[in-house]
Amino acid sequence: MICESCKKRDAKIHYKTVINGVVEEHHLCEICAAGYKEDLINKFPLHKLFGSIYSTPDVKCKNCGLSYEKFRSTGKLGCSECYDAFGDDLKNIIKGIHGHTKHTGKMPKRAYPLLLIEKDINRLISELDTAVKNEEYEKAALLRDEIKELKNKLELADRSDNNDQMD
Repeated sequence: MICESCKKRDAKIHYKTVINGVVEEHHLCEICAAGYKEDLINKFPLHKLFGSIYSTPDVKCKNCGLSYEKFRSTGKLGCSECYDAFGDDLKNIIKGIHGHTKHTGKMPKRAYPLLLIEKDINRLISELDTAVKNEEYEKAALLRDEIKELKNKLELADRSDNNDQMD
């Protein structure tokens, strides 16, 4: 395809614009595209648009002193306390990369039963909400008791894990 500007060189840059629902395709060579670059940046300052979405006050980790801006530039955290200092921002970054913030990959076999209990709790909570909406209060009471029992199991398992780590 030939450049639509100079009509001499092969077009290497292809982009579309959508303005008020009107789609236009543009095909430019690298030289002509370089001439339009400044104009495009001024018309559509995407760095400002996306920068405002992700901009946060320059938070610093209280433990190591790493600033959020420094983390963003290097991609490396300074210490384990940085996870708490940059918590919500890190969650947004991780969600942007992975699509979610909950681990769904491999896990130790001993953790699998606990995961099943958590899934059961979430399922029962959903059923409880439905039962309350449908005014099925007897069923809701049974579900509430089952949820409480499963939460107690999780708490006991968590306590035993913490005791194991202290030894």
